[in-house]
Amino acid sequence: MNRNRLAWGALLATTGAALLAGVEPAAAANDSFATTCIPPAGVGLGTVHGTTIASLTASSSSPKVGQSVTVTWTTVKAASDNPGLIDLQPNTVKPSGKIKVAGAQSDTLAVSGPMVNPAIPKNSPMVISAMTGTFTPTKAGQVTFSPTGYTITVLGTNTVCTADSPTVGLTLTVTGSSSGSGGSTSSGSSGGSSSSGGGTSSTGGSTTTAGSSSTGGGGSSTGGSSTTGGSSTTGGSSGSGSTGGLASTGGDSDSIRALGLIGGTVLLVGAAVFALTPWRRLRRSR
Repeated sequence: MNRNRLAWGALLATTGAALLAGVEPAAAANDSFATTCIPPAGVGLGTVHGTTIASLTASSSSPKVGQSVTVTWTTVKAASDNPGLIDLQPNTVKPSGKIKVAGAQSDTLAVSGPMVNPAIPKNSPMVISAMTGTFTPTKAGQVTFSPTGYTITVLGTNTVCTADSPTVGLTLTVTGSSSGSGGSTSSGSSGGSSSSGGGTSSTGGSTTTAGSSSTGGGGSSTGGSSTTGGSSTTGGSSGSGSTGGLASTGGDSDSIRALGLIGGTVLLVGAAVFALTPWRRLRRSR
């Protein structure tokens, strides 16, 4: 019986680890980069050259085109300390920053954090809150994120810190269109549709060709319209007979992972009850 319990325990541990691994957000190791900080004018402080240690994470490691992703910048260590001027009171420091987006698409992602901090004494490390921003991919492929600089706002003054040589702190792999949105996908019917005998051609992307053949016999018409090119067409008039790009099907990967986690949890509980039930005692009691 002990051997059976050990076997079940190993199975439960393996299954649980696999389920948890499937729902992990995208994470990266701490990114360390040389930084130059310029204090506010008029306070009598010179330029500071230091090292920033930051961590970039994302709410999804493999988002789809058109799916919004939350990127979080956590500052482990700021390049400049609180100088020996005043003790900073709680909730007086507000950070903001910029991240360079490169790879499959190029952009600049702005991030910001709330004015939340503990008391920071003079000549002690600066503590700033985590900064977040929303990124929406428009192309499939690998996308990299590199912190380029941040600003520390204290009591209406700004200390501007710039990365000397920005390095990649996070990489995401963007997959195809999300449920037919983004890219060249269109929704509804657009102008230029041709109608014949009640048939409607729907356009929503690139080239649309439509033609109908009319045959005699009391003015009855046959045939319909065809749509070619572009991507998938959703909403509006029917777009039957369309060819070209394929529409994305299936639910969101995060929803599938959540359902998998729930199902796995039920499986683990059932297996644990089965493994821990004293079957031998029950048999003896009978």
